[in-house]
Amino acid sequence: MFNSEFKQRIMNLSPALLVDARSRLKLTESHLDSGIRPVVPFTSMIGTAVTVELELAKDEGMADLTLLVEAYEAQDKPGSIMVIQIPLSLHEYGIFGEGAASLAQKGGFVGVLVEGAVRDTVDLRRLEFPAFSRTIAPGYIMGKVRVASIGKAVRIGGRVIDQGDVIVADNDGVMVIPPDELEDVVTRAEAIKEWEHRVHQLFLDGVSSRDIRRLAGAMP
Repeated sequence: MFNSEFKQRIMNLSPALLVDARSRLKLTESHLDSGIRPVVPFTSMIGTAVTVELELAKDEGMADLTLLVEAYEAQDKPGSIMVIQIPLSLHEYGIFGEGAASLAQKGGFVGVLVEGAVRDTVDLRRLEFPAFSRTIAPGYIMGKVRVASIGKAVRIGGRVIDQGDVIVADNDGVMVIPPDELEDVVTRAEAIKEWEHRVHQLFLDGVSSRDIRRLAGAMP
């Protein structure tokens, strides 16, 4: 997990700026598709991914979420985000709600990202626990699903997310940054933000667009 100073640098940047930075660096696009949305509008989260893949259980006797519960309890690095992939056939059943949020908060998690459904949305708002998901549904998932893997790559919002990847999300959407690209992306995003502020101020000062291009130069 990155230190508090570096986290503050990321918090000063939006996912949109980070997306711009990746584009300017000619890195692969890594923002999730627009179907992944915050359960409570205008919430945000930043953290490192703890990945879990669930699969349809063949029968109720094989349905078991014990390993998922243990993953919440075993977390010893505060600042993580639980990232859960659920089969499409189970997207009408909520995997995350009030109980899971309470457990996650106790374990030091700062959010959840779900390729599937969450529920208990009123309680999630009350708990102020960030949740981003494909959909919202009240269905009861117990007895229908089992843990396929923990700590392995999952696919969320059309992107592959590895354990330890950095998740940055706000009301615009969610993006994923591999740890080895984080410093370059954040540094470039900071430069773009500074350049944008300079351009906006020149506009407010009444400078023409032609002179702005000369004074501000090209986007970093």
